[in-house]
Amino acid sequence: MKTLLFVCMANICRSPALMATFNHLALARKVDAHADSAGIGWVHVGERPSLRMFEAAKKRGILIDHKTQQFQDSFFDLYDLILPVEADIAEQLKLRSPHHTKKIHLVTDFSRNYKGQPIPDPYYLSDNGFDEVFEMISDCCEGLLAYLGMDESKARV
Repeated sequence: MKTLLFVCMANICRSPALMATFNHLALARKVDAHADSAGIGWVHVGERPSLRMFEAAKKRGILIDHKTQQFQDSFFDLYDLILPVEADIAEQLKLRSPHHTKKIHLVTDFSRNYKGQPIPDPYYLSDNGFDEVFEMISDCCEGLLAYLGMDESKARV
């Protein structure tokens, strides 16, 4: 089973939505993979994700059932792919563990429509911003599922 970890700043919007969306789609398609999420910050540890992100997911039939957690260095060994939502977070993770850099990829590297772009933090946006961010999240998860479905000898990031 492939294991993925989505990482954002506070683990209340982007990474839990990615986790829930990926797991929802993987289960429906019987893909042998599972995702979790974490934040590099500590401010919201133990809290539930943003209600506005929860509602954006719910509109799409996706349940975000998660309590926020802070990224731990042990996660480098626990997950096959570590997928930050923006380049700054990717760089912080690579600095924390230089020998794990091959498993750290910007999540939009797998996107069809948003390749290489950061997923903006919707926390400071309007409610429509959550829906717009969810479009990016869905696209990234579709791309990841396509990547994981490939013959690993052909799979390249």
